[in-house]
Amino acid sequence: MKVNPKLRAALLIGALALTLGAVRWADKLTDMNEASAGAVAEATPRERNGSPPAKAAGQTAPALDLGKLQRAPPVDPNGDPFGARNFRPAPPKPKAGSSPLAASIAPPPAPQAPPLPFAYIGRLSEERDTTVFLAMGERNLVLKPGDVIDGTYKLEEVNDSGVVLTYLPLSQRQTLSIGTP
Repeated sequence: MKVNPKLRAALLIGALALTLGAVRWADKLTDMNEASAGAVAEATPRERNGSPPAKAAGQTAPALDLGKLQRAPPVDPNGDPFGARNFRPAPPKPKAGSSPLAASIAPPPAPQAPPLPFAYIGRLSEERDTTVFLAMGERNLVLKPGDVIDGTYKLEEVNDSGVVLTYLPLSQRQTLSIGTP
């Protein structure tokens, strides 16, 4: 359906007039509701240079609460978001009757020999001599009791249950178990 251009212009002008009338009517309703609720603020006169006007006798300005303008102190005073953090638990509190110095100074654990780096390959027993074959990483070792390996381990004895070695830096004896066939 084709509409006459003059009729179309008249309809658009009428719609515009109705819209403007509705906006003005809504604006007056809002002003009346606010005025009846006491929400309309009165204008404060100012002089032309921007300074406040002289106060009339008997009028005082309401006091401002400047405390509301202050920021709350930060929760973490060292609030560096990228700083180092310690996630270890807090040390235990000393028990009543004990000195805090004695509780904080505990003797360190005694040093221990590292696990044996050897794998048992086999042994050869001839009358009184016993030769043991061990693997240490890529190396194959042929040892007799009394031999020292790299200045760290000494082969003490070979028996049916295992090979006994001494870790020389700590003088600790360790046993490498032998699987019996």
